[in-house]
Amino acid sequence: MARATPVDHPRTICAYQCALMSVEHAAGAVALLTMGMPNAAMALFRPQFETLIRGVWLLEAAGEKWVRQYHEPLSEESARAADKAPGLKVMFDELLKLDDPRVKGIVGHLDEYRQQSLRAMNSFTHGGMNPMSRSGSGYPMGLIDNVVRCANGLVTYAAQMAALVSTDAQPNMVPVRALHADFADCMPAKKPDA
Repeated sequence: MARATPVDHPRTICAYQCALMSVEHAAGAVALLTMGMPNAAMALFRPQFETLIRGVWLLEAAGEKWVRQYHEPLSEESARAADKAPGLKVMFDELLKLDDPRVKGIVGHLDEYRQQSLRAMNSFTHGGMNPMSRSGSGYPMGLIDNVVRCANGLVTYAAQMAALVSTDAQPNMVPVRALHADFADCMPAKKPDA
C-alpha cells in the first residue's frame, strides 16, 4: 500500500486515507499486544473496523457533501460539521442498500463481522465487562489469536481498497491477492461450505 498512489479524486483519496488509518490501528494493536497491553490493543480493533467502513462508505455511498467535507482541511467549522457525520449504523444502512455486485460482497462480509463482533468491540473500547473480567484473569491465547486473525482479515480488505483506488489498480492488486495464501496461518479460518 505504501507504493500505491490514489487516483486524484476526493472519493478515492478519502478511501485511501481511511484504508491507511485502518491498517495503522491494526499495527498499533499488534504492537500493544507484544508490549503486554492487551486492553489497549483490543480497544484499537474497533477504530480499525470503523475507519475501514468509513472508507468504503466514502468511496461507494456517501453523498458529495460528505466526500467534500472529509476532503477539506481541518478547521473549527469543518470539525463542527464532522460531528454530524453519519455513524456506523447509518453508513452500513446506506452501504447495504447498494445493488452493485462489486460492493455487495465486501459489505456483506463486513456486516457479518459487525454483527458478530460489535458488542465485544464496544465493551473493549468503553471499559465494559470484557476488559474488566480479562484484566484480572488475563486473555486466553485462543481469544487473542482469533481477534488478531480477524484484524488481519480486515487489513486485507483495507489493502484491497487501497489497491483498487490507486492509479495502477491491477498491478497493485497482485500482492494483495497473494495475502490470503501467503499468510493463511494468520488469517481468519474459512467457514466450511454448507
